[in-house]
Amino acid sequence: MEGAVTLSFEDSYVGQLRKLVGNRMLLTPGARAVLRDGQGNTLFIRRSDNNQWALPAGLMELGETVYDGMCREVKEETGLDVLAGTLVSIYSGPRFMHTNQFGSQHQHLVFQFRVDDWAGDLVTETDETVDAGFFSEQQLPEAYRQYEEAFEDLSTFNGSVALK
Repeated sequence: MEGAVTLSFEDSYVGQLRKLVGNRMLLTPGARAVLRDGQGNTLFIRRSDNNQWALPAGLMELGETVYDGMCREVKEETGLDVLAGTLVSIYSGPRFMHTNQFGSQHQHLVFQFRVDDWAGDLVTETDETVDAGFFSEQQLPEAYRQYEEAFEDLSTFNGSVALK
């Protein structure tokens, strides 16, 4: 992912689609990453667009694999380089539909990865984030609740990808 260029929303694949279809429902494939430090603390980022804590994640771009997209998003949002990761779960279906703060409708197709190895120094502010940090289980940000199923799937992962 060295030399990766961050696209503006307008230049991104979904941004280009939005110009054509407006706010109507789009199927949007993307990836989410769970990174843990040596003490088992989980990395969360605070998004710059809505100021909410979240796991590093984002939508795929044309010409990249879902794994490459995950690596790119982690780099863009945290400055960290993913060296190895494992697909743990795939989330799809109507329960993953939502309308964002701009009125755009999405049905997400989320590929969740466990990051097994990473390198670099955490950057707490990027174009996409206003803060980032590793949190212990006892001090997880409130956003953790939206990821309870994802963390459950991660804790029970036995080598078979959970399809939901």
